[in-house]
Amino acid sequence: MSFLLKSSALTALRASRALTTHRVLPIACKYALNHSVAQHRLYSDKKDTAEDGKKYQSVLNDDLLEKAGLNTEEKVEDTTQKPKEEGEKAKEHLEDEAEDDEFSKTKRRRNNTKSTLDKKKERYARLFWWSALGGTLAFGVYLSRDWDEKEEPEFYKAEENGYTPGKMLKRFRRRVSGVSEVFSEPAFNELLPPPPPDPYRHPLTLVVELDDTLVHSSWDRKKGWRTAKRPGVDYFLGYLSQYYEIVVFSKSSMAFAEGTITKLDPYHAFISYSLYREVCRVKDGKIMKDLSLMNRPLNKLIMIDPHGDCASLQPENNITLDEWKGTKDDRLVALIPFLEYLATQPVKDVRPVLASFKDKKKIPEEFAVREQRLRDEWNSEQKARQSNSFLANLLGIPPVLRYQKKMPLEVIREAGQKNYENMYNYLKENGEKMLKEEQEKTKEMLADQKLTLGKIVTEGMPTAEDIAKQQAAAAEKDAQKVQQ
Repeated sequence: MSFLLKSSALTALRASRALTTHRVLPIACKYALNHSVAQHRLYSDKKDTAEDGKKYQSVLNDDLLEKAGLNTEEKVEDTTQKPKEEGEKAKEHLEDEAEDDEFSKTKRRRNNTKSTLDKKKERYARLFWWSALGGTLAFGVYLSRDWDEKEEPEFYKAEENGYTPGKMLKRFRRRVSGVSEVFSEPAFNELLPPPPPDPYRHPLTLVVELDDTLVHSSWDRKKGWRTAKRPGVDYFLGYLSQYYEIVVFSKSSMAFAEGTITKLDPYHAFISYSLYREVCRVKDGKIMKDLSLMNRPLNKLIMIDPHGDCASLQPENNITLDEWKGTKDDRLVALIPFLEYLATQPVKDVRPVLASFKDKKKIPEEFAVREQRLRDEWNSEQKARQSNSFLANLLGIPPVLRYQKKMPLEVIREAGQKNYENMYNYLKENGEKMLKEEQEKTKEMLADQKLTLGKIVTEGMPTAEDIAKQQAAAAEKDAQKVQQ
């Protein structure tokens, strides 16, 4: 029995030395020693009897266990309950160390050390951000400078100059708002070129919105974007183009609306000009069309726009329609009689005429009532002339020739209908030829201009007058060729 006790002690000492030599985790060492002691800590199997009254004790006392490196303060119960948990932790740690390969070790080593190239990059990055911060502060101070009477006469006020925080902030905000106006104001003060001379000038200008007036666009998952033409839009544009200078003014960007306008008028015969969102005003998130920049008198200008915000600057010039959502209707065609009558009459200002209608959305119905009233008055006048004409009876003029058979408005409509039919047939036969000639002239004009990047930067883009002069010169060349 003493031999077994001595062998257990030696085994524990050897285990502790081996674990210390091989640098095993303290948890594993502790677990191995406690486990060995728990297994080999032997006691006498003799039971205490009342005869001898002696209690058998182990040879491994506390002093010997302390020399072996064991914690003698732990209870035997703790060493039997905790070895599983401690052993699992030791195994997990050993598995983690086994998973670490050379690549992971080099990666950690690289993260801990920085090369000279990395240090340079970090230094340049810091230098860049500090420079950006300094430049921003310098630009803010520059925008807060005093007003200059020569450079900024429209903003100059002597009492606003000074370098107090309030005045500097006020000047800063004013200049920043001036920069933002570049994106919220039209790029040009005249959106259209000057009108042609009187013999070729239309009496009135009609500005029509594209979206929800002439066309309607919708999107679904199966077919994507689809654009539908309003019923009668081709007839509307073609018929009124003989009376009006038609301008399609879209609130959409040029990138989205230009293709649609080209399909509406492929031969460039009906639509005189097209404008887009880029020349609109933007205020409080609302898109507004300023008709005062159209380079046309407002008393000769009519706009058709269903969006109230777009017509908010000149509502007296606008004919309001309900937004078209792609359904069948005739509201656009129903406006033709009124617009035709307005263009064929000597009207000095269209605004009082539009204001005479109580509800501008019901102009076709109300105009039909007024037209019928005029027709009745005209018929009664003609009957009176036919029956009571002393001079006609004296001269012997028959009653049939004393009055007009048709109302002047009907004569105008018949002439307009014939002109439209002739124009339609002509475009049907010669449309493609006209389109090719126009493309060739455009190429020749661009070749004559010899635009270069240097010219655009130094002289700017050609103005409308320059383009008109070039077109006139090209027309003279064509006339000379025809004569030859």
